[in-house]
Amino acid sequence: MAQSKMAQSSDSKILRFAKSERMLHWAIAGPFLFSFATSLVLVLVYNPDHTRPFRALVSGCHRASGIALVVLPMLVTLKIRGDLRVHLYNIRQAWVWLLDDIKWLFLMGAAALSDRVQLPEQGKFNAAEKLNFMVLMVTYPLYVITGTLMWFRHFAIIAWILHCFMALLATPLILGHLYMALINPGSRTGLQGMISGYVDRQWAKHHYRRWYREHHEHTEAPEVAPPVEAEKAEAGGV
Repeated sequence: MAQSKMAQSSDSKILRFAKSERMLHWAIAGPFLFSFATSLVLVLVYNPDHTRPFRALVSGCHRASGIALVVLPMLVTLKIRGDLRVHLYNIRQAWVWLLDDIKWLFLMGAAALSDRVQLPEQGKFNAAEKLNFMVLMVTYPLYVITGTLMWFRHFAIIAWILHCFMALLATPLILGHLYMALINPGSRTGLQGMISGYVDRQWAKHHYRRWYREHHEHTEAPEVAPPVEAEKAEAGGV
C-alpha cells in the first residue's frame, strides 16, 4: 500500500518545460521585466522632474538590463543549440491558430467570472500565451534596435517615441501575464512549470487538454482497485 501511494505521488507530476525552455524563458523574462520596471520609474518619476536624485543610477540600470536582454538570450541560445527542435516546436505552436483559440480569447473573461463557461481545449499554449509569444517575437528586435539608437543623439527622439510606444502596447500583456502567473488561483500553479519544469498532471489536463492528450495521456497510470476489493478478487470473492 505504501508503494502504491509513492507511485501515485510520483505520477501526479508531468514535465511541461524542459531545462532549455526554462533557461531561455528566464534569460528573456528577467532582463525584460527589470527593463520594464526601470522604464516606469524613469517615465513616472524622473520625466516630470529631471533633478530628482538617483536618476543616473536608474537610467544606468535600465541600460544595463537592456544589454542583458541582448546578451543573455544569445548566450543561452548557444548553450542549448542541441535542443533546437523543442524551441522550433514552441514557435510553431505559438503562430498556428485554430478556431478554438479565437473562441478561447472571447470566452476567457466570462470563464473567469463563472465556472459554467467552458473554455475550448488548448494545445501547449493557450491563446493568451500565444498572443504574448507573438508580440514578444515581433517587438524584441525592435526594442533592441530602438534602444541602441537612443544612445545616438541624432536618432534619440524618434527611437525614444517608438520605444515607449511598443512598451505601452506591451503593458496589458505584461500585467496580464504576471496576474495569471502570480495571482490568479486557477493558473498560478503553472508557474512551477517554469521553475522545476513539472506541473500537476490534473491541472495540465484541465488547462491544456489537447497538449496533454497528445503527449501525456498515454502515461496515465491504470486505476488501481482499492485494497479490500483487490483482496476479494484474488480470493475469488464477489
